[in-house]
Amino acid sequence: MDHPSLEYYAEIARVLNISKAAENLHISQQSLSAYIQKLEKIYGTPLLVRKPKMKLTEVGERVLLAAEEIERIYEELDQDLELLQAGKNVQVGIGMFIPVVSKAMKRLPIVELNKLYPEVSLAIKTGYNQPLEEMVVNRELDFAITTGKFLSSGMRKPDPALEVRVLSKDEECVILTDRVMRLYFADEYDIYLKKFRQGVDLLELSHIPMIMHPMESGISRMVRQYFMDHHRTFKIFSEVPSQDLVNSMVLENNAFGFCSRNISADFIAAHHGEIQVFPIASPSLKREIRLIYRKDQSRKMVKIAEMIEKAWGADEERDIDLFSV
Repeated sequence: MDHPSLEYYAEIARVLNISKAAENLHISQQSLSAYIQKLEKIYGTPLLVRKPKMKLTEVGERVLLAAEEIERIYEELDQDLELLQAGKNVQVGIGMFIPVVSKAMKRLPIVELNKLYPEVSLAIKTGYNQPLEEMVVNRELDFAITTGKFLSSGMRKPDPALEVRVLSKDEECVILTDRVMRLYFADEYDIYLKKFRQGVDLLELSHIPMIMHPMESGISRMVRQYFMDHHRTFKIFSEVPSQDLVNSMVLENNAFGFCSRNISADFIAAHHGEIQVFPIASPSLKREIRLIYRKDQSRKMVKIAEMIEKAWGADEERDIDLFSV
């Protein structure tokens, strides 16, 4: 099928008035009516209901979507050509939730992006989930890599203006040195080691100083709420913003911290025998790592999102399972 231009049709569909559309397009009403008749003949079905009030048929709605997509493609092409001719770079802003920065940076398909879009450069901004989400909604960032409990869990869902791609599902674990285990559990070391490998209730660690992410972190809020709900106190050794700092402080101090099952896999493997990692039985600290962007992003941005998702998934398959180390 030879598809005709849909530029005139898009205008008719928007104003739902032939004479008004003809005026906007600077052509005669007779010519526009003939154009619609030709279009309906090509597609073999009416695109408009004329009376009592003009509206689109179901097929007409579908043709309008195609017309708008074609318009968007041409607009993006014009923008890209303008930038290329001017020798300008396109800066793409990516926000990253602070605890996953290390993992996210390793997974960005920078080489592939440079080959496909040599005019694109990345601007990285770190922060916490909600502010990053707001920046994407307000077009201050193009993308953000954030975390949250599973969407099916009833937690606050992202803004409806956002598209969400789940990059991976992860869970928070307890991380501490074998030295700390022996210090705080002494004669019962073997008993608790076996028990904790099946899952630890954080209340059982309330007597050990804790290294936490700042209050802005969702994990931190959930842990604090869990202790409050059980009317128990806990000891905070320090609050640090990044996973790398948590890892190093756990190594150097008599305290325990939290780590993502996947994010800290390389660190755990490098300190095999020195570090103990336990799954958390209570509270449940499972979460999704997500890539978010506006639903009205350009096709180029959607392509970049697909590349990030693909690269993340490929690396995810190579991750080390902490509990098999």
